[in-house]
Amino acid sequence: MMRALGLLGLLLAWQAAASVSAPHVLPGPLVVAGTLFDQRGALLVDAGRSFARVGAGYLAAVALGLAVAGAMRASRPIDLVMAPLLAGLRAVPPLAWAPMLLLWIGIGDGSAAIVVFLGAFFPVARMARAGLGAVPDQLRIAASNLGATPASIVWRVLLPAALPDVVTGLRLGWTLAWMSVVAAELVGADGGLGQRVLDARNLARPDIALASMVVIGTLAAVSEAAWGRVERRILRWRP
Repeated sequence: MMRALGLLGLLLAWQAAASVSAPHVLPGPLVVAGTLFDQRGALLVDAGRSFARVGAGYLAAVALGLAVAGAMRASRPIDLVMAPLLAGLRAVPPLAWAPMLLLWIGIGDGSAAIVVFLGAFFPVARMARAGLGAVPDQLRIAASNLGATPASIVWRVLLPAALPDVVTGLRLGWTLAWMSVVAAELVGADGGLGQRVLDARNLARPDIALASMVVIGTLAAVSEAAWGRVERRILRWRP
C-alpha cells in the first residue's frame, strides 16, 4: 500500500511539474505513457539488447571473480599480489574505460559487455574474498582431518560459511552491471536503452527519453525484487 502511495505521489508531482513546463521540456505522464505504447516494439528490442550485454558481462564477472577470490584465499602469495592490484583497478570507474574500449574494439556489443564486466567483477571478487577469508582455518583443517576431499571442503565447508558475503557480492554486482550497461550505451553502442535515451536527446524527443528511463527503472525494480527472492532462498540453503 505504501509503495502504491509513493508511486502515486511521484506521478502527481511529475504531472504538476509538467503542467508548468513546456511540452518539449517535460512531457507529462500521459504523454510518456502514449509514447511507451507507440514505441513498445522498439523499446522491447532495445531492452533485449541491453539485457544480452548485461548477461554476457555479468556471467564472465561472476566466473572470474569467484575464481580469483578462491585463488586469493588458497594462496597467500597470490593474495599479496592481487589485493593491491584489485584495489587500484577498483578505484577506476567502469565508464572511464569506455573511450579506450571504443578505440580498441569499436562500437558494438563487445565494448559494452566489457564495461559491464568491469562494473560487476570487483564487488563479486571483493565480497567473495571477504567471505572466504572470514572462514576459520580450524573448520578447513578439521574437515581435512576427517577425510574430506579438497572439493568437498570447498563445497561443504568454505562455500556455506561464506555464502552470505558471496550472495551480497553477486547482488551488488548485478546492480552495478545494469548501471554500467546503460552508461556504456550512452557513451557509444549499437542499440540498447541507453543509446535510445541519447538518440531521443539528439532528436529533441524528451518523451522517448523518459519512456526509455521508465523501462530502465522498471526492469531494475523487477530484477531487484527477483534478486531479493533468490537471495532469501540461497541463504536458507545449506548442503
